[in-house]
Amino acid sequence: MEALKAASLSNEPGSRRSAEVEVDLEEEFERKLEAAERLRNRLSEAEAEEARRDPHARRVPRPCGLTIHTGRGCGYGCLYCYIWDMGLGGPPTPYPLKGLQLAYALAINPAVALGANGALLAFGSVTEPLQLETVGKTIEYLSSISRELGNPIQLSTKAYVSKDLARRMRSACRKASMLVTVVTLSLSKLLEPGAPSPPKRFESIRNLVEAGFHTSLFLRPILPGLPVEGLVEVLEKARGSGARGVVLGSLRVSSGILKRLKAAGYPYLDDLLRRLPSEPRGRRQITLREADLKKMIAKRAEAVGLRVYPSACAANIDAHELGCAACKMGPCGDLDKVPSFDIESLRKLSKRYSLEILAVAEEGFKITLKLRGPRKPALQFREFVKALTKREVVLRLRG
Repeated sequence: MEALKAASLSNEPGSRRSAEVEVDLEEEFERKLEAAERLRNRLSEAEAEEARRDPHARRVPRPCGLTIHTGRGCGYGCLYCYIWDMGLGGPPTPYPLKGLQLAYALAINPAVALGANGALLAFGSVTEPLQLETVGKTIEYLSSISRELGNPIQLSTKAYVSKDLARRMRSACRKASMLVTVVTLSLSKLLEPGAPSPPKRFESIRNLVEAGFHTSLFLRPILPGLPVEGLVEVLEKARGSGARGVVLGSLRVSSGILKRLKAAGYPYLDDLLRRLPSEPRGRRQITLREADLKKMIAKRAEAVGLRVYPSACAANIDAHELGCAACKMGPCGDLDKVPSFDIESLRKLSKRYSLEILAVAEEGFKITLKLRGPRKPALQFREFVKALTKREVVLRLRG
């Protein structure tokens, strides 16, 4: 108990008293309930039940935010893609929920905080959101989330985004973080056989920027062995197309991905294998050791005028002019906008999750909570609080 006494930090960065924005956690929970009720009243019973059963209504956000699925499968056939290992490969099909159903599913998810300072939402994790089969659903979801919920949105794509499509997306969603993936110029046809060419994707960056979107290069995955000159060319072309920054991401491989790369004749397979910390088995994905590559590419990116984001969500924070210190990769954005909060509202909110706060401690941007209650609601509570306070939340749970 002594280690968890609340600390007074009024003179330190990250103190609740130093923030420009204050959030009432219980009030935000009430607003969430009201949004769910409003959306429920616009759905039929069958539509509401379908939304309640959907995974969007119960999944806990990942570090980059809650992933929004606009479809299943993908027609691009990128050799390094992991969706086959997740059982989500195959021909692309749009997601079954309507826009209002998706908004309702998010509103009733106990782990999802709503609003401009709420949970980050990420489009493009298990499918290409702007391919022909899914683009209509994506625009519908962008519109429904923006109009009904207002959460920060990020979308990653390899698709060709025409001027007309960029305008349609802008009409559906006034503010979003756009990530356009380009990982190689020389081997794109080998590694991404069904995807639009890199020149088309650089044009996508230009069109998204002209439409008013905060747009960055998504250099993910970083492929070991690729000549440095080729990577620098990607960075330069992205900057010349108007990209503000770059997100660097490591390659994850499974046994299936390695087999596909070998069968296709990927010329730098030995460089890749040397960076494996262990041998992948089955569908298990292993992240390569690429810290040195990231550091090298980051220096080159800064040299051409690109801002280097430590993670995809950092670009999302920047795009929405927020501040966040919720993980060790940050802090990101404007730290004066990391919200302050009231301890009493935190205690009241915990009761909504059938939890009891035994002790609270603050240290900089870190909140440590000693709780009594069931594990699942505690994890949902943590994500809700983390999203709204944009701070690291550590739980010490008693059953």
